[in-house]
Amino acid sequence: MLRFVLLAVPLAVLVLALAAVGADLVGFGPELDALAQRGVARPEGLPHTFQAAAFLFEGIALVALYLLLEGRTGLWWLDGVATGFAAWLFRGPLLVLTIAALTRLPTEPFWQVARLALIAEPAAGLAIAALFRAGRRA
Repeated sequence: MLRFVLLAVPLAVLVLALAAVGADLVGFGPELDALAQRGVARPEGLPHTFQAAAFLFEGIALVALYLLLEGRTGLWWLDGVATGFAAWLFRGPLLVLTIAALTRLPTEPFWQVARLALIAEPAAGLAIAALFRAGRRA
């Protein structure tokens, strides 16, 4: 199990980071104009160490969630996708609704991030599930 966790966390981080980089390369990142008009945009993004820590924390959380859900659906790949969608609920709509409830900020940039997470989170969950399945076969 320890070997799985030690391999799954970097795999999840890699998938999440590749999704973020890919989104930036194709211009799918959030439009910050509405936030810039209010003077609250951060166009330079987080410092790299903070971004790496965020990916690491999210990777650990995804692996832990996968281990809780593993075997529940009866299909290995559905366990992974379900893990990603469960994580997305908190990273996506619940986060955006919290921002809308607590601030007067426009929610569109946050919805753009949530749409990216709707792709990245299930993809990372599926990668974790594939790794788990491969480890069980060996």
